[in-house]
Amino acid sequence: MHKLVVANYKMNGNIKFFRSLNILNKLKLRDTKIVLCPPFLYLPIVKLKNKSISLGCQNISQFINNKSTGEISPLMLKEFNVCYAIIGHSERRAIGETDDMVANKVINALNHDITPIICVGENNKEEGLSLVKTQVKAVLKAIDKSGIEKTKEVIFAYEPVWSIGTGKLPTIKDIDKAVKLIKTTAKLLVNTKVLYGGSINGDNFTDLTNSIADGFLLGGVSQKLEEFKKIVKGVDA
Repeated sequence: MHKLVVANYKMNGNIKFFRSLNILNKLKLRDTKIVLCPPFLYLPIVKLKNKSISLGCQNISQFINNKSTGEISPLMLKEFNVCYAIIGHSERRAIGETDDMVANKVINALNHDITPIICVGENNKEEGLSLVKTQVKAVLKAIDKSGIEKTKEVIFAYEPVWSIGTGKLPTIKDIDKAVKLIKTTAKLLVNTKVLYGGSINGDNFTDLTNSIADGFLLGGVSQKLEEFKKIVKGVDA
């Protein structure tokens, strides 16, 4: 099973920066896939000519076409060759996105052949993984109810909220525990990957590759092109 490195650029970057990402087309990767998720405006700027690199987005609507000002339909995303969608990031959940909304977005993505990258994670260390299990179960319940084929690829990203942007990392043991929990909970899905995300950089990623996670969801370090390339090459080693 190939490794996956996802770059979430959040609300950062400009035309010059996203044009510079085209240099990633020169990467020769053995067994790693890259997903680049720029802000919606910059999707047309990133010109991909490398089969190991795909385009993703940072959100997706629950709906297809209706009176939803400011929302982006999967039909629109498909026109720009978007293959992946980050769904349920903690920054979205913090402004009111519920488990039901996340589940509806996942179903909408899968119905339009867009692979969801579903973010789950506890708010603090003391909370344990009960919230993570609840978040995963909400998605599984929706998939089961929808009748979507269990063979479709579904990706979860374990991102403990207390780690994002803080420089604090869980132990490898804790990451592995979360990955196992997610995969066990999602056992009915045939093709499931679990990524780790939270305060990853060019100095600490080597230790993190010792976890059983299937790759990384990167935030701030995605904006540092040379450091990002270093991580990708390290994962692919």
